[in-house]
Amino acid sequence: MGIFDIFKKKKQIKERYEFNFNKFPELLEVYKEYRILELNATKYSMNDSANSTNKYKKASAISKQYANTVLAKAIYNIFNEIKPTLHKRRGEEGFYKWEEVFDKPFDQLNENQLKCLVGLIYRKFVYELPQEYYNN
Repeated sequence: MGIFDIFKKKKQIKERYEFNFNKFPELLEVYKEYRILELNATKYSMNDSANSTNKYKKASAISKQYANTVLAKAIYNIFNEIKPTLHKRRGEEGFYKWEEVFDKPFDQLNENQLKCLVGLIYRKFVYELPQEYYNN
């Protein structure tokens, strides 16, 4: 296997877990805004100055706030009605009912649960949706 075969294989693995926004276009708009905020924070993290550090902290806090409120709520509102079975990928692997993981109304979820919601569509999987929700 050559070096290009390795890159091709890695690309296939990465593509395998892309959320299928075609099924949920309303999520795509919210997700795009989140990515803009996140990339804005990243741009400041690449500069080596005290001013950039302060700007990074502010931008990162804004991105996190958006993820934990607007994006997480959009994800919750869609999938709380569907209640898909979730696959836990980290720690003790297994399959869980939606209600076992997200066992409260949205406004009562803790920060870890909010991160898990965002992770369902943004490759930071603790839990993942059934395969039918991935692959564009």
